[in-house]
Amino acid sequence: MKNYSSPRNDGGIIFGFVILIIGVLLLLKKVGIFIPSWVLTWPMILIAIGLFTLIKHEFKSLFGGFMLFLGSYFLLRNEFGFNLALDRYIFPIALILLGVYLITKKKKEQDLIRDIQAKWQVNQKKSSMGTSGEEVIEDPSDSKTYSGTGAKSSFGNMSGASFSDTLNIDAILSGVNKRILTKNLKGGKLTAAFGGIDLDLTQADIQGPVTIQVDVIFGGMKLVVPPHWDVRSEVSNIAAGIDDKRVYRDSMIDPEKVLILKGTVLFGGLEIKSY
Repeated sequence: MKNYSSPRNDGGIIFGFVILIIGVLLLLKKVGIFIPSWVLTWPMILIAIGLFTLIKHEFKSLFGGFMLFLGSYFLLRNEFGFNLALDRYIFPIALILLGVYLITKKKKEQDLIRDIQAKWQVNQKKSSMGTSGEEVIEDPSDSKTYSGTGAKSSFGNMSGASFSDTLNIDAILSGVNKRILTKNLKGGKLTAAFGGIDLDLTQADIQGPVTIQVDVIFGGMKLVVPPHWDVRSEVSNIAAGIDDKRVYRDSMIDPEKVLILKGTVLFGGLEIKSY
């Protein structure tokens, strides 16, 4: 059985520390210990979300950086009188950053598709020369081997589908509807903040235990998994709901197909389904 090492940063632990700190501050304030008023203001919530996202993504999150900047700006303006007169620029800057994020994300997906297509063409050339034992990429949507000119059209219509072995999906103020087609899923991260993710894993496959980090903040997420997978949820929910709608059939469960869900759902929902 293959082992999968979970992501380095556990979002559930980080979020737990955030809740712990907030609870300690509220308790100290109730017992009369002086706590600066700005500590429990709404800009600090933005700063906490930004730090949480940055740490979880190893300081490579554009959304986390923007939330940290936004919270810091309003905190300095409202509580310390540092008015930099940037209010009228914040919304256009947010749109620019969102556009850059969407463009770079789409470019990564296109590069992945081109890489898969190039490997398939190499395999086809080797097969046509009579080479045996080479890897043949199959179409996960119908379990038939790519052949002839039909392969090009299949690769051209990739909207909403991904062959990536590692998940890294962020739905920030938006919705993502994705179908995973890889036959060697190794886990990854799913983040929905003020948005939603609809992930279809029915045509994917795993080899041994796999961990997916799930974090939902003011949003929703739906996972559709194959009925024979053993799904184990270790997700913490705070003012949120986790709804497992799978039909349990003991005879169908494959002990080699173990999907472990970890993370946190805050003011949102997580739904797990199978057909």
